[in-house]
Amino acid sequence: MAYTEQRTDSEGRTGYIGRYRVDGRLRSTRRFTVRREALAEARRQEEAGKHAEWIDPSAGRVTVAEWFETWQEARVDRAPRTIEAERERFRSLVAPAFGDRPLRQVTHEDVARWAATMVSPTTGQTASPARRRDAARLLVALLDAAVDARRLRTNPARTPSGKVPALPRAPKTKPHRYLSHEQLRRVADATASAQTRTLVLLTALTGLRWGEVSALRVADVDPLRRRVHVTKAYSRLDDGTLLLGDTKTHARREVPLPSSLVTAVAEQAAGRARGDLLFTGARGTALRRESFDRSAFRPAVLAAGRAVRTLREALGLYEDGLRATGLYDAGVVAAVRRLQSDGGREATGICDPATWALVADADRARETMTRGEKVSRTRLLTALSRTTLGPGAEDFDTLTLHDLRHTAASLAISGGATVKAVQRMLGHESPVLTLSTYAGLFEDDLDALGETMSAAFQATAVVPRADEGAPEGPAAVTPIRAVRSRVG
Repeated sequence: MAYTEQRTDSEGRTGYIGRYRVDGRLRSTRRFTVRREALAEARRQEEAGKHAEWIDPSAGRVTVAEWFETWQEARVDRAPRTIEAERERFRSLVAPAFGDRPLRQVTHEDVARWAATMVSPTTGQTASPARRRDAARLLVALLDAAVDARRLRTNPARTPSGKVPALPRAPKTKPHRYLSHEQLRRVADATASAQTRTLVLLTALTGLRWGEVSALRVADVDPLRRRVHVTKAYSRLDDGTLLLGDTKTHARREVPLPSSLVTAVAEQAAGRARGDLLFTGARGTALRRESFDRSAFRPAVLAAGRAVRTLREALGLYEDGLRATGLYDAGVVAAVRRLQSDGGREATGICDPATWALVADADRARETMTRGEKVSRTRLLTALSRTTLGPGAEDFDTLTLHDLRHTAASLAISGGATVKAVQRMLGHESPVLTLSTYAGLFEDDLDALGETMSAAFQATAVVPRADEGAPEGPAAVTPIRAVRSRVG
């Protein structure tokens, strides 16, 4: 039963502490100046102990920084890159405000103020919304863990209903970039090596993440079953170290290997042992994203992305006398045909590698370019000489390696793949994530669904004959059950 004891401090001030029992041990409250407040607190603590809701007040005396280290020790299953990112956010954004503060002294008002005004250590200004959101979510997770460990009764970053009003608004994500089949082929053809071409096509037709495709071994590819086994992935730490570990979702999966890539992948694997990497750097080591992007992928994208404009400029085709557009229209077709006829070739209107050679000859005759511009144009036309452009081709803006993964999703969805199939191919944890990420790509399904419903409805229409007023045509006699079976 709770009771109080009178205590006098070193300065002679009289106060009261509450005494109560929890788990068979006699415990004390903090010192109060009023006896009834000490007794009320002791009774609350004792009642909490009876309902298994008691929290040891001393457990909340550990500082936020000390608790972060303890919490991190229990997260050994997390990817090294995740742990590194969390430590960086805590060190630069969380620790300056809460590192030395005991857990029990963190208040909701302090968290809300910090989330809105936290300062970046590099610029000395308010951190970006994305950085503030990530840091706030880290602190919320840290305090949630303290509640689970019974160091805090409630999370001060949350409201009583569990919401986190202090969480900064999520920043707008960069819009996805998608390539059509023709544009993807153009990028692949513009690459300077067979390995780069195979890697680009494999990524864009299977949706593998960079860490996954760069970690593929020869044994992971099964040309007979046309399957690629995704079991490992590389992650890069801030110091440049590459670590081989599990995939992002810690799950293995199989993705289909397109038949058009079987030969290219087999040639890439030729002469390698089953345990060797499928794609390697110049010294046989794992490919690094930064160097591959800079030396192989980006030049091909820049060349392919402005191929039509380059062709129009070389042929002297401009809009409004200012700049060439990026559409292979009828004017380009006519100009290409004239160039082919003048060069003694069949006038197809399609700019194939042989026609690009004629374009390069015509471009060299221009005297308005400087020496540097001519060198740059020569490199550009060399890359484009491996591509083929036809009517309807369009230029596109630059894109990143990760946009090849978005392209895979887009091409799969446009080809009629279900949400579940796209989820399995991309390695998403659930179809919900797939839908939320690529919701806009499924909107076209509504048009197809509307046409299907309309066709099924029209198939039941009865059309009378003009001569005898009787029904005519198969639609008039098609049983409703048959229509339903076709729709289903």
